[in-house]
Amino acid sequence: MPNVKLLLQESIKNVGRVGDVVEVSPGYARNYLIPQGLAVEPTKSNLKKVEARRAEIERQEREKRDQQERLLKTLVGKDVTLVRRANEQRHLYGAVSATDIARQLQADGFNVNADDVLLPGKLDRIDTYTVKVRFAEDLETDLKVYVAPDAESKAAIDAASAEQAKAAAAAAEQAPAAE
Repeated sequence: MPNVKLLLQESIKNVGRVGDVVEVSPGYARNYLIPQGLAVEPTKSNLKKVEARRAEIERQEREKRDQQERLLKTLVGKDVTLVRRANEQRHLYGAVSATDIARQLQADGFNVNADDVLLPGKLDRIDTYTVKVRFAEDLETDLKVYVAPDAESKAAIDAASAEQAKAAAAAAEQAPAAE
C-alpha cells in the first residue's frame, strides 16, 4: 500500500518538523497522526494555516532547545543511584528501565522523559552503568547510574561473599597438604 502525504501541524521526533509535508504509512496516519491532530491533508488552506502558526511554534522549539542545552550542562557529572532488590549473585529481581532513571531524575528536579534516556543494554545486575541522555542528535551527555542493593540484598550478598571466601581459604589450605 502506498504511503500517504500529510502536512505536520506539530514537530514529531523521527518524522519531521512543523509545516513539513511528509510521507508516512496509511496506518500511522489514520490511527495516530490525524486523530491526535498532529497532521492534516496538505491542502492550500491547511498550508496557509500552518505557515501562520509556524513562526510561533519554531520560537517555542528554540526556547525548548535552549532549556535542554542548559539542562544538559547541569547533568554533566551527575550521578543517579537506584536501590533495588537482588539475589546473592548480584542479579536484580527486575531490570532497571529508562523510566526508572527518568523518574529519579525528575525527583531530583531535572525535566527528563523516559524516551530521552538511552540504555546501553539490559541493566539487570548490581553494577555501575553509563547511559546517554539525548534530546536531539547534537544534544546528548553521558550519565552514571549506580544500581545498588537494598539492605536485605546487601546482607545476602555479603554473606554469600564471606561463604565463598571461607571456601576458597579451605581449598587453599588443602592444596599444599595434598602435595
